[in-house]
Amino acid sequence: MGLNRKKFAVLDLTHGGIPIAKSLVAAGNKVVGIDVYGTIEPDILLELEETHGIPCSKTPLSASEFDILVAPVHLDSAYPMLVEARAQGKRVFSHHEIVGEILKIDSKLSGIKKVEVTGVKAKTSTASLLADMLSRQFEVVLHTSRGLEYWIAGTSSLIHRGLSITPGSILVAIEKAFEAGFRPEIFIFEISIGGTGTADFGILTTLLPDYGIANNTALASEAKLQLVRQAKSGSTLLINAGTEKALKTAKMSQAKVLTFKDPFSDELLGTSNQAADFVLETRCRPSKSSISSELSTSSGLSDSSIITGLSDSSIPAVLPDSSISTGLPDSSISTGLPEIQASQASSGSYICFMHRGKKVFSACLRPGYNSSSYRTAFIAASAAALEFGIRHEAVISVIEGFGGLSGRMQEREINGISLIDNSNSGMDILSAEKALEYAFLKRKDEKKESIILVLGEEASQVCEGLPPKSVQGFLEKFGTKCRQIILVGERMKAINGKNVSYARNLPEGLSKATESARSNDIILSSVKCFR
Repeated sequence: MGLNRKKFAVLDLTHGGIPIAKSLVAAGNKVVGIDVYGTIEPDILLELEETHGIPCSKTPLSASEFDILVAPVHLDSAYPMLVEARAQGKRVFSHHEIVGEILKIDSKLSGIKKVEVTGVKAKTSTASLLADMLSRQFEVVLHTSRGLEYWIAGTSSLIHRGLSITPGSILVAIEKAFEAGFRPEIFIFEISIGGTGTADFGILTTLLPDYGIANNTALASEAKLQLVRQAKSGSTLLINAGTEKALKTAKMSQAKVLTFKDPFSDELLGTSNQAADFVLETRCRPSKSSISSELSTSSGLSDSSIITGLSDSSIPAVLPDSSISTGLPDSSISTGLPEIQASQASSGSYICFMHRGKKVFSACLRPGYNSSSYRTAFIAASAAALEFGIRHEAVISVIEGFGGLSGRMQEREINGISLIDNSNSGMDILSAEKALEYAFLKRKDEKKESIILVLGEEASQVCEGLPPKSVQGFLEKFGTKCRQIILVGERMKAINGKNVSYARNLPEGLSKATESARSNDIILSSVKCFR
């Protein structure tokens, strides 16, 4: 499709429509912005018209005035302009599709590989681990809900914070990376609910739990399949073997299709015993000698690379609170992360990475985070990295140096109190249940006393928020098992329960929790928020 001299209506300026509208104007089109939700400030709308020549409306206009409509996949299909466009047979592009068209004509991207990661769960952790792995051989720019980062040789620096993972934000991420003077060999984009069709490598992490979008007229899983349906010829797709719907769709794709499987994933429950190209096996770590004899024979790797993935001289006596120990830029790390002695590094479990039935490598996992929450990320990122030609030793070193992502089942301390940090943009009620289960195990294993739960949302717009009805059901099921529950967010005030109090935001909730916590308590933070 030629992006020139067309008249576009870009619907939904709240969720990435503004950069799309600006890019379409820059490509020589006339554009009108439709502020569907009426959330854009008047001064921003004025600036769009006066500076960029984009008039905006807060009410629906006639679809007959436009050549093409652009709307996000989650917009209610009953929105008047969409109804009219369908009746007139007009083409309606999704935000993902139009961003793909814009990227195709961007000459600055010539020679740069693009990776897109979508799914319900494990998007951020998969993309972050992959960036670290690929940076051992390439220069990488990573865009996730955590921020825009530049990665090289296993270290990262923050370029920009505050972008969402809507498809439109990809355009901003690229612009800001180039403005900062970076021209990476690889861009990695975490993207919500689909793909643009321009990725050289697409990763679908999970499709469960599925949920309704567009005022419950469509399923999110169907929208995420854009990554598969629109995959360009000659690209590679890495798909969770439990997503049967995606695998069926992929049979019609001209892309190379690879699959991965975590046998313990909820994604595989109730599905057929689907074989996979890459499989992750997890087990308790046996003695060093048994690992060495077992794996050195099958993989050909040296004992030292199997056990640690690092030379002795590269392991610090104390792993600092830095990007080296967490795989994150310094500026994105929460304070209070306890120091972990190097001698602890081999005290956890280990994972075995299999490729078509053959053992490729094994890696020991550090303590200090719930590694089971990262199994999908471990297998998906490792498989993608190996497809890019990254050496086994580099992949192992990333996994073994990984300490969890802040807000994603990472354990640390806050004012001397144990904290399980599960507050992030992808948090949902199922994630909260799993986090509470983990807190119960930790309380039993470490002989802790009580659990103080901080639960809720900082903004209902974050990936459709945390439904109060779900929170009410959660409290009825688990509320009495926690000594205190602090609910975060305005919508949570309607929820009743024993030992319940309220906070406006996550910092206030954590502050209240630490004030009432005893030294041997556990604080569990499960708040849906941008971080």
